[in-house]
Amino acid sequence: YQALIQKLDEFIRKYYKNQLIRGLIYAVSAFLIFYLIIATLEYFGRFSTGVRTVMFWTFIVLNAYFLVRFICIPLLKLYHFGKVISHEQAADIIGKHFSNVSDKLFNTLQLKKLSENDNSELLHASVNQKIKDLQPVPFSNAIDLSRNKKYVKYAAAPLLVFVVLLFAAPSFIKDSTKRIIEHSTYFEKPAPF
Repeated sequence: YQALIQKLDEFIRKYYKNQLIRGLIYAVSAFLIFYLIIATLEYFGRFSTGVRTVMFWTFIVLNAYFLVRFICIPLLKLYHFGKVISHEQAADIIGKHFSNVSDKLFNTLQLKKLSENDNSELLHASVNQKIKDLQPVPFSNAIDLSRNKKYVKYAAAPLLVFVVLLFAAPSFIKDSTKRIIEHSTYFEKPAPF
């Protein structure tokens, strides 16, 4: 039974690693998209200090949200801080992936709880038989980390735009970023000639 629980715990760790990888991709994408939007607006709009202050703090708050939601929470759960998915919830997820395991795993967990209260030899034998049936099934294969590759495009597109702008028009990035970072400073519009 301990081997079964160990396999479920390994699955749960991989489940949160998957969420962390996907969260990193989402957070990087969100950061770059928000940055490019704000830099573009400031470059063409040359806003007042009040508007730049709102833009700056909106950027900080939105990125802090994405950092906490998509990186910090899965990272904490990966190390078992806070509420993590239970073995029963993990069994449900595994059951959706491996159709031949779906009810066996959940029933094994329930029978084990029953056998702790009841010393019936029949229950213990049933639990042991189900565990033997589940032994060759690799639970952690229910999560494929390589499937996150399809989400990389969400980070790659804004990164490509950023790199192109950085080399093609560095003043676009540098000037607007400086004005946003120093949001409370007044900047004089440059002369058109």
